[in-house]
Amino acid sequence: MLYKIASFNTKKLGRSSKRDFEKIAQIIVEEELDVVALQEIYSGDHSVKRLLEQCVKYELYGWDFCCAVPKETSDPEKMSDMLENDSRSEGYAYLWNKKRFKLLEFTKLGKRSVFEPRIINSLSRDVAADCSLFARTPYYIRLQPVHGGFFELRLIDVHIYFGDRSLSSVAKRKLEFDVLTKAIYPGISERRYGQNRAAYTIAMGDYNLNIFSPLVRTQERNCYLSQVHTYSDGRETVQVLTVQDQLTTLKKPNPNYGLETARGEGEGYANNFDHFTYSPERSRFVNVSYQTVDAVQKYCGGDFAYYRENISDHLPIVMTVEI
Repeated sequence: MLYKIASFNTKKLGRSSKRDFEKIAQIIVEEELDVVALQEIYSGDHSVKRLLEQCVKYELYGWDFCCAVPKETSDPEKMSDMLENDSRSEGYAYLWNKKRFKLLEFTKLGKRSVFEPRIINSLSRDVAADCSLFARTPYYIRLQPVHGGFFELRLIDVHIYFGDRSLSSVAKRKLEFDVLTKAIYPGISERRYGQNRAAYTIAMGDYNLNIFSPLVRTQERNCYLSQVHTYSDGRETVQVLTVQDQLTTLKKPNPNYGLETARGEGEGYANNFDHFTYSPERSRFVNVSYQTVDAVQKYCGGDFAYYRENISDHLPIVMTVEI
């Protein structure tokens, strides 16, 4: 069976009421998405509720959601940056189609329980890793299909620190990425809960790091990630891959020009910051593919200024898996 899992940085969703919620809903429904991981959620659950309840035309009232704000970093430089940019309340959200998925249910001590999505931190017991170095520690959810198999999806929503373009900020981004791929992802994917369900683990989100590709020109060229990491589980070497190298962020308008000129200056794409991470050995999909949804062209008629103002400065990315 095929499932479409998406990641979408929604650019401070909730900070301003000026958003085209209907267009966002249209993208979700017409792309036939099953689960969407969101980044940059600023109003708790208010903006997500508005998205689900307001867009009756697209029947998102048949979806479920959860939101959380991660613990703030202990890194003084990151804390200073978050205070300066007023991003301390920046959170995550998941949306999922209730016809296809629900929160994982399990029995513990004879009692039926439901897995509660949670921010991963050093005390959550999900992973053995120091998460205090993250500006925004990742958000973890476990979902099971309503129909179609005895398995679970373990999803990790990620938004890696940006800071600025200095080498020190890039080094902090790479450090967060290394902890994600070398500690958090292996810890989550290897964890056993005693239910004998097949488990498929995917991390996704805005990594603020590029994948190098000779066919894709990015604006920022000193911030590349390593696409392949390996670890040993004591018996075999396991690969962790980070994929999706198409450009996903919009170019920024030139502030030295007026609005009309800025529209032209801001057209086009800058970096491939949005990615998926998974292990082919641990998540043995029958088939897997991934793509960028060019929502500017497909849903906004190529109007970059409108998309940036009313939708986001990122494009959605989609991973289609067959289980």
